[in-house]
Amino acid sequence: MASHGNKAVGGLSPEARDRWRRRVILGQGAYYVLTGLWSLAHFSSFAGAVALRINPFQAQAFGAVIVVVGGCLLEAARREPPGSFPTLLGAAVASAIAIVSLWWLPRMGELSILWADLAAEVAFALGLILLYPRSQPEKSRTSTRRR
Repeated sequence: MASHGNKAVGGLSPEARDRWRRRVILGQGAYYVLTGLWSLAHFSSFAGAVALRINPFQAQAFGAVIVVVGGCLLEAARREPPGSFPTLLGAAVASAIAIVSLWWLPRMGELSILWADLAAEVAFALGLILLYPRSQPEKSRTSTRRR
């Protein structure tokens, strides 16, 4: 279905798409802030949950970056409607984490909470890609010059 004016796209009105996009961005922001803070606040439980030998510096540096991204997404979710940039940022970060996870998790051969994180990242990426703001069709340009 194409986007024309206020007609629905993919079965959702533009207003419904904005509401769902806002919810996904809010959920992703909260998830990133909480998981990032976990690695910073209690590294030993974080390391135990991921079931890997990990470098504390790398894990906590990544956690700090994820907290910042999550905070930006939370701020963007406060806006009505959230713009296309936070949607793109959320989809890109979730996609990048999912791609790396898809590469490494099967090679590690261990069950880990990281498999659940992979599922969350795929859900965030797909949700935001599907809810990406659609541009309105350009209005036909008619000449208004007088002859």
